[in-house]
Amino acid sequence: MKIVGFNGDPAKTGAVARLLSESLRAAEEEIAELGETPDTAVIHLVDVVKEFHDGSFTNIPASLQSTFDSMSTADGFIFATPVHWFNMSALMKCFVDWLTSLEQDAGELEGKVVGVLAHCDEDGGNQAVTSILSPLLHMGMLVPPYCGFFRNKHMAPHSEAGWQVEDHRLVGKNVVRLAACVRFNKRDWKLN
Repeated sequence: MKIVGFNGDPAKTGAVARLLSESLRAAEEEIAELGETPDTAVIHLVDVVKEFHDGSFTNIPASLQSTFDSMSTADGFIFATPVHWFNMSALMKCFVDWLTSLEQDAGELEGKVVGVLAHCDEDGGNQAVTSILSPLLHMGMLVPPYCGFFRNKHMAPHSEAGWQVEDHRLVGKNVVRLAACVRFNKRDWKLN
């Protein structure tokens, strides 16, 4: 089983990258429990998103082509972003825009499983998560329970929101769990 994580933070070793790494590690553990060899990868969007979406559905930049190829063979994805002004990062937004080109004709993402992580300093984590999930759901992707996670770095572990300390790992586990169900019980998710 293959799960690909996308780091939408320009920093490759910051808080977002750590959340994503820990979530992917939990996904690997879950894959191993299924008796399969874990196959996870992190793609840093700062390395592949080099231009804004131009409104074309056929003009996919060369810098994104190998990323799109790896997506077609993956079972699931974890999108991770910092919160910028109550929303996803510009890198993540641009990537989601380019996914429109991938999805437009081929339906490549229909039936794929996705989870989302967001890290914020103040507020806007939930809005960033839903801003990413909304277009992905419209592209036909599936979201398991508890897979829209955000962490506010100022929340104390003993506070009402103490669940934020470990639940990002659940994103990785549940993406694998639903991907296994989808693989076992393959369905045609197309609208027509």
